Amino acid sequence: MPLQYQKILTMIRNTLYLIVGLIIGVQLTDFLSFVKFWRANTAKESGKSALLKYPVSTEEHLATWLRREVRILCLVLTMPSRHRSKADLVKRTWGSRCNKLLFLSTQSDKKLEVLKLNMSEGREHLYWKVRTGLGYAHQHYLNEFDWFLKADDDTYVVMENLRLFLYPYDPESSVYFGCRFKAFFSQGYMSGGGGYVLSRDALRRLNLFAMNSTTTCKLNGDSEDMQIGRCLQDVGVVAGDSRDFQGHHRFLPVSPLTMFPEWPPGHWLENYFYFKPNKSDCCSSSAITFHYVQDIEFNFFEFFLYYVKVFGLYFPQRALPSRLSFRQINERLQFWANQKTDNPWHG
Repeated sequence: MPLQYQKILTMIRNTLYLIVGLIIGVQLTDFLSFVKFWRANTAKESGKSALLKYPVSTEEHLATWLRREVRILCLVLTMPSRHRSKADLVKRTWGSRCNKLLFLSTQSDKKLEVLKLNMSEGREHLYWKVRTGLGYAHQHYLNEFDWFLKADDDTYVVMENLRLFLYPYDPESSVYFGCRFKAFFSQGYMSGGGGYVLSRDALRRLNLFAMNSTTTCKLNGDSEDMQIGRCLQDVGVVAGDSRDFQGHHRFLPVSPLTMFPEWPPGHWLENYFYFKPNKSDCCSSSAITFHYVQDIEFNFFEFFLYYVKVFGLYFPQRALPSRLSFRQINERLQFWANQKTDNPWHG
């Protein structure tokens, strides 16, 4: 073969080697990048999966993780005469476990973060206080938090149980939870004293569609909680069922001392429940709220829930429940929306 042809073939061969080398190099780089990305995501997902499916060394780890995952803004009704008593106790106890704590009052306070409201105090103004507070939360904090809790200053909230209960639900679902009471409208409402918690979408609907409407959310003289419940129903927010698997209420609009050692016969609360209560014992083991809490009881709750450790008493470690899929949440919302009370009014 002539020398010039050999040179041409050598150039072609070297060029092909170069092209093949470049292709292999690019593919190898892509592959290594993929492996690095896969390992990073696998580590992240495996960590999350471990939280979701398998118990960890302490539930404190889970609770800390949930505080970042389930962000809750707490709105607490109070008044100036109770700033140094009830409000201070809320701030020092369960309020410190909110992602953000905001008091609704008619007077500023250097020791409390207060949304100062330009209105008079009194039960007849509670609806406007709550409405204004929820409007402020929508305007300033809608995208910073997932859930929005309204409570009174004599309510005690076990925030860890609240986050655990809310974790499976998407905050973009149109739902709110609390202690469900009967009313003259179909789905009833959540007791204000027992506290109720709105999803982000529920807060959005309430402010964009209900409070800006000339036909819904009118001041009609009903109680604050009933009016908010009617407004939420009118804009398609479903009243969720927060009871445990034994039918015990997790949100209680009374102190547990009222229910010990057993339900008092003929108690007014029994006639208000949307569902017949399970009266076999006091409360759910995953209770979330109590109402009519006396000042000293705030300290009792803190001591017995967070400080007392019973030697030899074993509690198995628990894992987080799974997140509900879009379909599962919709099925649950439809079921709740079609529920009827099984606790008719009685004398």
